[in-house]
Amino acid sequence: MRKILLLVLLLSPFRLFSQSFYEYTPDARITAMGGAAVATHADAFATFGNAASVLMDSRITQFAFSYVNFAEEIYRKYSILSLGGYVRFLQKHALILGARFTIEPHTTYSYKRSGIQHFELSYGNRLSQQLSIATTVRYSRSYRHFAGRNNINGYGADVSLFLSLPVNILENAMVNIGGKLSFDKPSYLYYGYYNFSSAVGMSLSMPITDEHIVDIATEVKYGALKNEDIVACKLGVEYSLMQLLFFRIGSSALRVVNLQTIPYMSIGTGFRFFHLQFDISYLVGRKESPFHKAVQVNFGVEF
Repeated sequence: MRKILLLVLLLSPFRLFSQSFYEYTPDARITAMGGAAVATHADAFATFGNAASVLMDSRITQFAFSYVNFAEEIYRKYSILSLGGYVRFLQKHALILGARFTIEPHTTYSYKRSGIQHFELSYGNRLSQQLSIATTVRYSRSYRHFAGRNNINGYGADVSLFLSLPVNILENAMVNIGGKLSFDKPSYLYYGYYNFSSAVGMSLSMPITDEHIVDIATEVKYGALKNEDIVACKLGVEYSLMQLLFFRIGSSALRVVNLQTIPYMSIGTGFRFFHLQFDISYLVGRKESPFHKAVQVNFGVEF
């Protein structure tokens, strides 16, 4: 009986962790802005947010590396390594890549370390001066989990739109509207994307002066799995000084239907030096949440 109770206690945090886990973007910049990614301007990890945003970017290419290590006692041995990047070509086309590797801790009931390997490939096309579209395919592989099966494969695809419009009443201001529909066969019951999810968001970029810019982004996401639904609301703000130094703050609330709401706050900063970029984010949430005291860093290059 004690062993059964111990197993239940061990598995319960894994369930909570996994429900929240894939709301956690590999991008420290977006994480610091509460995870609002679907309507923000492009970066190296655009395939995980909105791949269509790449077509509205002035840069030709970006590549970045991301690392996060969860700090709470029960999650502290979970690490996520991520790679992302894109290349724009022929003015109206882009290829966007992403990879994420989740490393899980050894446990009493698993003699080998478990983990997830996840890969995404997107193609984007600029339909007009204001509108772009992108399609994404992905493959995930989870291995050596508690269910006893060594490897489980998952597949998915999504389509995303990105609309960028000038705001006439504010000089040089732009409003971005993004949307995304995703369909997946999760690689594991609780360790994968939802069977269906949709997200819609809006962001506003307001240049106060040539040197000071404020971006505000918001997003609502709905996801459905066989036995559970989630609704996530996200809000973030970024302040840019001469496009060299950045300060960010955000908040997010993830509601798992029939379970609980998992809120967290986020802060972060970043800087650009010639073609190099660095971003860092810090999360504050409930102690039982995997988000609590999580630190994430990005290193990248852009041209």
